[in-house]
This record gives sequence, C-alpha cells and structure tokens, in this order.
Amino acid sequence: VVVSPMAQYSCTDGLPGEYHLVHLGSRALGGAGMVVAEMTCTSADARITPGCAGMYDAKHVAAWKRIVDYVHTNTGAKFALQLAHAGRKGSTRKPWSEDPSDKRDYSDQPLENGNWEIIAPSPLAWSNTNAAPRAMTRADMDRVKAHFVRATLMGEEAGFDMLELHCGHGYLLSSFLTPISNQRSDEYGGSIENRLRFPLEVFEAMRGAWPKHKPMSVRI
Repeated sequence: VVVSPMAQYSCTDGLPGEYHLVHLGSRALGGAGMVVAEMTCTSADARITPGCAGMYDAKHVAAWKRIVDYVHTNTGAKFALQLAHAGRKGSTRKPWSEDPSDKRDYSDQPLENGNWEIIAPSPLAWSNTNAAPRAMTRADMDRVKAHFVRATLMGEEAGFDMLELHCGHGYLLSSFLTPISNQRSDEYGGSIENRLRFPLEVFEAMRGAWPKHKPMSVRI
C-alpha cells in the first residue's frame, strides 16, 4: 500500500513543520509500505501557492530530514519525495481563506498581492482568471533543470528512499507534453518527440544525480 502525495498548503516559505511531521508520520505509522510527500517545489517561483512545500534551501533539507528520520526510526515504511514546478498554475492562492467564516474555494485563483513571475512553454494562461505566463527561453530551461537537480541532491541528503518527477496535473512539465499548452515552433514543440524533449532532459539530469540503487518514477 502506497500513500499518494496529498497537497496540504501548510508550509511557510516552503518549510514543512510540526504539521507535516504528524501528517506524514501518522500515515507511515498506519502501516503503509511507502508514503509519498506532497508535491515539493524546486524553487520559490516554482510553487503553486505560498503554502507549498519546497526543496531549495538548506533549512528545507533539515526540516525534511527530521520527518524522514522519524519515519525510518519508528516505522518500516519507505519515504518518497515528489519534485515539481507549478508552471502556469503558479502564483495562486491557497484553496481556502485565512478567514474561517469564508468557505469559498480559492483553488487556482491568482494571489491578491505578492505575485511572482510564472513561466510555461507558451504564453497561454491556465484560465481566464489566471495571469499569462512568460514563454520559456533556453536559459529558463537550463535554470529550471538545474533547480530539479539541486532538489534531487537535497532529497538524497535528507535521506529519501525514492524520487518522483511530477509531469502531470497541468504543471510545468505536463504543459510541455500536451499541444493544448505547448504551441512552440522550435525543437520543444510540435511533434510528441519534440514535446517530450524538455521533460526527458530534466528526468535524465535528475536520474544522473540520484543514486543508482534508489528508484525513480514519473507521474503523468
């Protein structure tokens, strides 16, 4: 039995805390063979919301290691890290209001302030209410790939047993795969072989940095 990643939107500056120790630790104590941490973002501007988890700072490594160590010490479960970049679905609000009397769903709604630049294969907004992203340059691709590799190395430092690359749900790498959001005219758009090119570049770079004896998967 594997516990799938569950977005909790409960981090501060990407940092998992007591909530995550209890949330993920209790799943492992429940007898699962493996627990997958929620979508964890490779940079501050890769987050969906300000409450998303991160793996891009030394303090993130220490916080995640505390949870990993707890799982390994107290349970027989394996622990997996899922890495992602939100792409054109980024810079949005948490699904709920900080006002407990406001029961509206704010999923995918733009932040009221404090927005960050979002990037995607093409300058196409996720919806009519979301900001249009900037089309990625080769320099952007190199930076994003480097951030995935950095997060991979941090995941190994934190002691995770498995790594998953997120290429689903309309996030950055997913948006390269589909012609709905990838309308590029260069070698990264058009045919399925071209649309696969950047996600595969990222995967290969991560796989090269991740220990050979540890498994790696892709969510599509």
